[in-house]
Amino acid sequence: MENTTLILGSVTYAVKARRLLARSGIKARLIKLSDKKIAEGCSHGIEIASSRFFEAVVILKENGIAYSLYNGGRRGLS
Repeated sequence: MENTTLILGSVTYAVKARRLLARSGIKARLIKLSDKKIAEGCSHGIEIASSRFFEAVVILKENGIAYSLYNGGRRGLS
């Protein structure tokens, strides 16, 4: 199964996002990304099944949680 990693603004938002997604039946794993791989900003995020990505994005946006896609050490669009 493929996974998608989302970078969040802080470890607090990563925990909040994981809890919100869990309430909707979406498993998310907290991860600490290597600081060397991210040029700037937070190095915490969540990893979710790629098949649940669009559903997760809707939940995060509805709850005001900003994210960036983790794309091999580069930030993606949110």
